[in-house]
Amino acid sequence: MHKRNDLARLWLEMEHELFPTLSFDAIERVLYYYLFSQTHLQGRRTVRLSLPQIARATQLSWYMVFHRVNQLRAKGCLRTHHRNQAGSVLELVLPRQVLGPKHRRAQKRQSSFDSVDCTTDRRARRAILRRERGHCFYCLRQITRTAAVLDHVIPRSRGGSSSFRNMVACCRECNFKKGMGRASNFLREIFRYGRLSSTEFSQRIAALTRLSRGNLRISLPS
Repeated sequence: MHKRNDLARLWLEMEHELFPTLSFDAIERVLYYYLFSQTHLQGRRTVRLSLPQIARATQLSWYMVFHRVNQLRAKGCLRTHHRNQAGSVLELVLPRQVLGPKHRRAQKRQSSFDSVDCTTDRRARRAILRRERGHCFYCLRQITRTAAVLDHVIPRSRGGSSSFRNMVACCRECNFKKGMGRASNFLREIFRYGRLSSTEFSQRIAALTRLSRGNLRISLPS
């Protein structure tokens, strides 16, 4: 049996490392949590289950369970042993075993970026402009290093941080017009005024999501 602190750590590793890294959908999450409840939560590594049993327990279709179980195997999250008519012996692999030390080192490096104040660190300011490839994050017009300004996607007055997850390079006009408003609303506004095509608008909305998740990373020189 896992201790309470261990369970909290495992939940964080599932939600913030394993599921986002391997792009789990909602059904894969349900199956992973169910198998976790049948194995590690009860102090054992393996359990014998058939696909119909899993389907009944999770209220999913047999076909859906079959497809997603194969997906979990392909992602290295599930191992199958000793199949017979009663089912298969299933071994659920925990996040740290799936992702390995290489991913954890990358996570540690990434977390160190979170502590960098991009409003004061010159390296970070230049890195954000490089990340935007010399274009305004919002309207996509080309901007030079001297003409670019940094904008808090979520304003500091609303609790927004100055980390790379919340900072973008943009032109002065967009910085002024967005002001303290929501970035998504501002993008809709400039889309309505024809400054973004429908494709560009969709890409900018997606970029906001990627930014908040920490997927639009920066590279700091040593």
